[in-house]
Amino acid sequence: MGKNSQPKIIPMPNNTSVNPACLKVVVITTGLSAIVQPLLDSRHTIAGIVDCGGKDAERSASLPALLRLLRAGYGLMRRYPPSLTSVVAKRDIPYYSADRAARDPHLASWIQALHPDVIVVYYAPLLDQRIFTIPPLGAINLHPSLLPAYRGGHPLFWTVYNGDAHSGATVHFIDARTDAGDILYQHVFSIQPGMSESTLEKLAIDQHGVRLMLKALDAIATGVYPRLPQPILSTTPAANRVYAERLHRLIDWNDWSIERVWSVLRFAEGWQKTLPCPPGWKRPFRWVLGHYTQEPVTGPPGSIAQDRGGYYLLHPAGKIRLRVHYNFKQYVKSVVSRLQGRSVTCNS
Repeated sequence: MGKNSQPKIIPMPNNTSVNPACLKVVVITTGLSAIVQPLLDSRHTIAGIVDCGGKDAERSASLPALLRLLRAGYGLMRRYPPSLTSVVAKRDIPYYSADRAARDPHLASWIQALHPDVIVVYYAPLLDQRIFTIPPLGAINLHPSLLPAYRGGHPLFWTVYNGDAHSGATVHFIDARTDAGDILYQHVFSIQPGMSESTLEKLAIDQHGVRLMLKALDAIATGVYPRLPQPILSTTPAANRVYAERLHRLIDWNDWSIERVWSVLRFAEGWQKTLPCPPGWKRPFRWVLGHYTQEPVTGPPGSIAQDRGGYYLLHPAGKIRLRVHYNFKQYVKSVVSRLQGRSVTCNS
């Protein structure tokens, strides 16, 4: 927001009967995302939760028994957090599983029956108007960028890709346009070179975004809250999702500095599956990125080479180190695949 921007104060509609200290909230998210537990711990009532990743759990249940057993053992070893289904069952919260919320023909009627005051959305597909217009106080979304910049499904990637020194979190109302509804609250923070996607997402959402979401709910419950309209056009191109296969084509190995290439690759944690697998018995595992050094090298930029220090990616200005990540889950997959007569590589 600019220094001279004055938020528009919108009073609570007169035809609502909302407890000023407590809202009935329907949450739409994917799995046990970062907003679920803070909302459960807030003073607001969670009337229901829509899980846009619920079908994944159903598909997991259909896996071979041996693989499910190995996964369960791995989860115990890693001390995985509980699933969303176990959390809602323990608290007796209505739960709805939906792959594509906007296309589900029964979701709107399910939400209407809960009579929510507001819908809270994070990490979920775009909602149809018949859904986000159900609650009298609207629907709000948590977005990891400083809107109107980077509207779309992969804002943090494009923030890092463009070399921005800052990013942020925004809580805004949902309307018919993608991430373009009126803004309630924003927070800006600095980006450190080499941040991974998971680290940057935790900074944007866990550390700052959740606090903004709770602040927005508390303000809406009082009936007086900021509401700053966004411009029609974004300040950046649409932040469309980028899949690993496309990443190498987006990197300019010759003109970008080695630090910029390293920062983008460090952020994009899934890109390693586009590389050739590690050699020999390490083949089921994947590469991970280490540090970089600036020194004379020869060879095609972006290719893998080896020296006494190990493997590295070639950049015209130096070497970006690679090491093998010995992942137990990947090893389990390779064992199960061998038992089933199939082969597994790092790209599986």
